[in-house]
Amino acid sequence: MASRTVLGALGLALLAACGAALVPVLDYRLAEFAWLSLAHVAVYALAVAWILRHGAGRGVLMVTLVVAVLARAIALPAPPALSNDALRYIWDGRVQAAGINPYRYIPADAHLAALRDETIYPHINRKEYAPTIYPPAAQLVFLAATRFGESFTVMKLAMLALEAVAIVAIMAWLAALGLPRARVLIYAWHPLPIWEFAGTGHVDAAAIAFLCLALIAAQSRRPWLAGIALAAGTLVKVYPIVLAPALWRRWDWRMPAAFLATALLLCLPYFGAGAQIFGFAAGYAHEEGLAEGSGFYLVRLARALGLPAPSGIVYAAAGALAMTALAAAIALRTHPARPRPMDAIALASAFLLITSPHYAWYFVWVLPILCGAFYLPLAYISVACVLFYLPADTFWGDRLVVNSLIYGGFVALALVDLTLKRRTRRQAAHEEDDHARHPAG
Repeated sequence: MASRTVLGALGLALLAACGAALVPVLDYRLAEFAWLSLAHVAVYALAVAWILRHGAGRGVLMVTLVVAVLARAIALPAPPALSNDALRYIWDGRVQAAGINPYRYIPADAHLAALRDETIYPHINRKEYAPTIYPPAAQLVFLAATRFGESFTVMKLAMLALEAVAIVAIMAWLAALGLPRARVLIYAWHPLPIWEFAGTGHVDAAAIAFLCLALIAAQSRRPWLAGIALAAGTLVKVYPIVLAPALWRRWDWRMPAAFLATALLLCLPYFGAGAQIFGFAAGYAHEEGLAEGSGFYLVRLARALGLPAPSGIVYAAAGALAMTALAAAIALRTHPARPRPMDAIALASAFLLITSPHYAWYFVWVLPILCGAFYLPLAYISVACVLFYLPADTFWGDRLVVNSLIYGGFVALALVDLTLKRRTRRQAAHEEDDHARHPAG
């Protein structure tokens, strides 16, 4: 009873923080929302610390889930203030329902004039020049969701339904790992999924659902299902593929075969668009400064310090090489009987540090992994990224400042963690040597 009481009190505080943050969102006051989100982060940190120590029991799990549902109910009325990406999802679903390949035309093209309305079309971002950037599995999600209604609220409800799949899969994965299912709080109470899925309806909810299904499939030694789920997640958002080496058992061909077959099947309905199936990917890379390098934090920092810095293409190639080396080290070594969550932590951490995303929703996918293997530096980066909600024209919202706080803090914590672990290992080795030299009796 005491455990439920403590967690319930933290849950009420978290719901109060959500309610307070909703008020500025309704008025599009994003700076105020960002600062209020830090209050949410503070309560969340206390809850995580508590759940890692006391997180067992059916009652604790029930409180965790009830608070998670209520927090999302609070965020659901939010307008598209934090992001209007979901309006593009609705448009792509509408285009497909009209029998048109969504990769063929930009929204402003005359071929789609008959589909325009006064609610969705005027508010689509980049509608005058950008074809859709979303991969085939995401497009199928958009088509399915819009058959229930072409509105912002319906799209958010669809993403919440997919997120519910993710939460159930996380709990199943935790049980398979022998961990308390209440550790799902690490995901479910975090501000990012609450605001990015219930508040803005980002399609990352679908990617995370498939990723979590891949985690439990790999853990239960079902490589076919792991490959299918991983392919579906990758063709919603690319990042699930990053964890493939942590889920694959060396020389097992079934997961890669299932991945390739599923990817081909999902892309098949859209092949008629030819090379346009890659959508706005190249344009997005230029728009975000990835091609010339300023979109990568390490390159931007080097330039700000007056140090030699590579172009974006050279940096991306070096980063891809580093990720490939890490992936090979994990995938080709002798694996334990089941996948190890810390391998996924290593891959996710390296990927985020190298690519340095600068939108908050690009960090949500690491939260399920943290449920299975809590790593403080990665947890820090997932909460510090709420600073991306701050307007870019302010000091605290400046990209270099924010990135330094986020990624610099991650590196500092990672170095402290590494130092402490090495000290612990040396101490354990020293005690073992002492025991060998002076055996008892």
